[in-house]
Amino acid sequence: MIDLAFILHALIAFGAFQAVFLSVIFFTRENSKLPDKFLGLFLAIEGITLIERLLAETKLIESFPHLLGISYPINFIKPPILFFLALLLIEPKFQLRAKHALHAIPFFLMLLMNIPFYGMLAEEKLAYVANFINYVPAYSSFDFWFFITFFLYIGIYLWRSISKLDHFQAHIKNNKHVNWYRSVLRLYFLGLSIGFGYYLLRPSGWVEIPYFNQISMLVMTFLIQSIAYNFIAKNNLFAGPITSNFNDLEKRAHDEKRIKEKLEMEKSYLDDTLTLTSFAQSLDLSKKYVSDLINQRLGYTFREAINYYRVEEARRLIENKEHHQDGLIQIGMKSGFNNKVSFYRTFKRFTGKSPSEYADASGTQMKK
Repeated sequence: MIDLAFILHALIAFGAFQAVFLSVIFFTRENSKLPDKFLGLFLAIEGITLIERLLAETKLIESFPHLLGISYPINFIKPPILFFLALLLIEPKFQLRAKHALHAIPFFLMLLMNIPFYGMLAEEKLAYVANFINYVPAYSSFDFWFFITFFLYIGIYLWRSISKLDHFQAHIKNNKHVNWYRSVLRLYFLGLSIGFGYYLLRPSGWVEIPYFNQISMLVMTFLIQSIAYNFIAKNNLFAGPITSNFNDLEKRAHDEKRIKEKLEMEKSYLDDTLTLTSFAQSLDLSKKYVSDLINQRLGYTFREAINYYRVEEARRLIENKEHHQDGLIQIGMKSGFNNKVSFYRTFKRFTGKSPSEYADASGTQMKK
């Protein structure tokens, strides 16, 4: 018979020790950057927390009673770490300053609160934890509201981090570091939300999920596996520049708006001789900057973006009754293409259909 608890504990143990192992690598490898160190510290905290929780779950803590409570205060360092890592990824000039030490106040408060626990005898610690594992605080108890505050504390930091990454992504869509980290934080936030909901309902007696504690630890091991996979697959998670020069998002937003107006209002893509050089000159911007804005905003090269707009124009003309007497080749020319082959090949690449197939599917009778 399969022992589910053993399988869960084995998976959690693997994730916990993997987290500690990765944290050592992130701290000690050559050319380690500040984001590496923050991620390493996060992994170390998660690894220590999982090990302590696993020891308590399996009763092995009875052999190491003085390990109890190690993870309590350090978990209050974790939310600021995640937030600072987000800032490091989106703000090239971000530096830790003395004022950022204020974020460590909850950690020191928890450390002070736990000093009496650390001074207990081994038997007293074990008895305390044994009661705590099966303890379900009432809605009116201090413990219930303390843990609610802890959930909210982590949640606020995660929300702020994700919001900043979302704002960044609204302007820069294909930054691999930001996109990956944003996905990690969203997974983390989802797990936290489920745990928060379960904790809220548990005192009512309405909900009791077997193995919930183990499952919550398993979710964290999946997060660690994601980090491990990306580290191994990419050899160096933060290889290359962490960010490009995105210091002035307001200026970028203004220039993006100008590019969009040039394309969508003035329809500059209808000029079949249009090049990146002439387009950038018309905006009085550098070619590299324009190319970067289009690539980061749309995920296309300049040529791909122009072809996308041309295909959209062709689709509009095909669907417009006023152009039903036009031939498809003529519509291609009106859309900015300069030959039939380019028109048909590009149209099919963006729509999955040839122009004639698209016209038939939309019920439009046109000259082929």
